[in-house]
Amino acid sequence: MACQSVAAIMDEQALLGLNPNADARYRQRAMAYFEQLKESQDAWEVCAQALAKGVYSDDHVKFFCFQVLEHQIKFRHSGLSGAQQQLIRETLMKWLQMQLMNTQPEKVFIRNKAAQVFALTFIMEYLTLWPKFFFDILSLVGVNPHGVDIYLRTLMAIDAEVVDRDILHAPEDTRRNTLIKDTMREQCIPSLVESWFHILQTYQQTHPELTCQCLEVVGAYVSWIELSLIANERSVAFSPVHHWFIPD
Repeated sequence: MACQSVAAIMDEQALLGLNPNADARYRQRAMAYFEQLKESQDAWEVCAQALAKGVYSDDHVKFFCFQVLEHQIKFRHSGLSGAQQQLIRETLMKWLQMQLMNTQPEKVFIRNKAAQVFALTFIMEYLTLWPKFFFDILSLVGVNPHGVDIYLRTLMAIDAEVVDRDILHAPEDTRRNTLIKDTMREQCIPSLVESWFHILQTYQQTHPELTCQCLEVVGAYVSWIELSLIANERSVAFSPVHHWFIPD
């Protein structure tokens, strides 16, 4: 009944316009609905509930819901109530939990958008509201390959937001990003590195795509974390890391 009530709140006619083959009238209505949900104080919550409950199977609707959530986090986070901020955290973790039970992963474009939303939430909340962000995710995903995929994509999205030197940041964002990196080095980087070695050892034979993703993460983070965490006897013994980062 709960899923039906959430679905009933969504504008089903507007959602038809999310299909790339929809006619102009439906597309226009979908765009208007998107703007309405973005600007509303609480209407966006139906998108959060839809994601948390897995109400929709249509890929375009799921992507749409993540876009609405992304806007709230990026532009309105400070104006959200504590309960609304908690709703976002719970939505992301419930959605991630559902991925662990799915037989097939979501489409790549949905996983990438989800990772961006996870990363934005991390940036807004890691220093204050969600210091256990990584530990919560790691304890949930375990060795589930669908969960590990989202975890790795999230790490890359965080690096892009916090570290990417090609992006110009406002001074206050630069200060915040520096503090995030310093806090990560102090609180969780050793645990993240441990998870990377575990992923590489677990999936090198069975999931080469996860191995490649993990190596990309290591390659991104090695530029600003303690090098000795990566360049050590274990990496020499584990040839993919050794040959990727440490010249012979």
